[in-house]
Amino acid sequence: MAYLLLGLIGVTARADMVESQAIDCTFSNSAGRPWVEVTPLTSTTPVGAVLWQRPVALITNYKYGGSSGNKAHELVSAGYWTAGTPLPDAIAPTNVSGIGFKIAVSSSDGIVRDITQSPKPVALEKNLVRYDPGAGQNQRSVMVTNYLQSLILTVPPSQLPSGELIVKQVDGSSRLTLYAVDLLKGVASLGGEVSIPSDNIPNGICRKPYSLMGPTIINMGGGPGPNIPNKCVVESYRTIPVKLGRFSLADFPKVGSTSSPVPFRIELSQCALNARPQITFTDKVPGHTDPSVLNLTASANSAKGFGIIMINDLNQQRIKYDGTLYDMQRVGDSAIIPLRAGYIRTGSDAELKVGDADGAAEFTFTFP
Repeated sequence: MAYLLLGLIGVTARADMVESQAIDCTFSNSAGRPWVEVTPLTSTTPVGAVLWQRPVALITNYKYGGSSGNKAHELVSAGYWTAGTPLPDAIAPTNVSGIGFKIAVSSSDGIVRDITQSPKPVALEKNLVRYDPGAGQNQRSVMVTNYLQSLILTVPPSQLPSGELIVKQVDGSSRLTLYAVDLLKGVASLGGEVSIPSDNIPNGICRKPYSLMGPTIINMGGGPGPNIPNKCVVESYRTIPVKLGRFSLADFPKVGSTSSPVPFRIELSQCALNARPQITFTDKVPGHTDPSVLNLTASANSAKGFGIIMINDLNQQRIKYDGTLYDMQRVGDSAIIPLRAGYIRTGSDAELKVGDADGAAEFTFTFP
């Protein structure tokens, strides 16, 4: 007996993408990410070091210009520095003498390409121009080009100007000129020079230049540039033990009595010429009533009725643990703050107890 088997097979229909051309190109800047310090500026920072850096996405908005038949097109992002002020190593001068500006593109082929002075624009990114006819030919699309802005040290740190180092603009007569240009597929290769066609068919085809100069270059992703602090080398492992000695209750006859102070100092090295570091202190044991007295670490064997004070030998004042900023003294390419530490009696006779008397303070450096 023969049987006829009936069934349904699910088939999803998919229209072929239509080759098209890019028209009505416009540029928009996606907000750049924040500037990030790459290399601290100290007295030993080498010439050529990248000090600060950030990525910036430049968006090319475009529309489809209808079917181009069987001719495939690509929208190509291209750019170059025009002739003018020479840019050695593709580094442009800025308003801060000794700090240069470099811009590169992270292309989709995995290569980061510096934008240089060249006779013609260089292809930096490209996308095929195709659309789904089911969505209509007037739909829009975008191409994203991922730029990388860098601030470069171009002179020894000792030759930088004094005062704030804020990069606000690119100096000189060379312009950064970017393009969005529609070309036949394969005409442009990433990293190769691009000839910009002069025709305008179809109407509005992308031949769009985007010329930047002065502050607009820095402001591609929002500006101005960062405030580049003059710094010192901070050794992150540094712990400074200070042995205050052993004492009896008789050494502290009344509230406010102190032990003999023990001198020590905190020091930074390799400070940039214009570095003016400041330091703040924080009590690691919270809950103190006097911001100038360091609490003792609590334990079963800890002393009671005592604290620790530190004297700043630059002004002979007690250090406070409340965020107060203290200037450090520059000595050559170092910066120091000389201190003295000792015990202080804080409790009445009934509150006193002998025992371990340890305390700890954290210090933080800032570079205004």
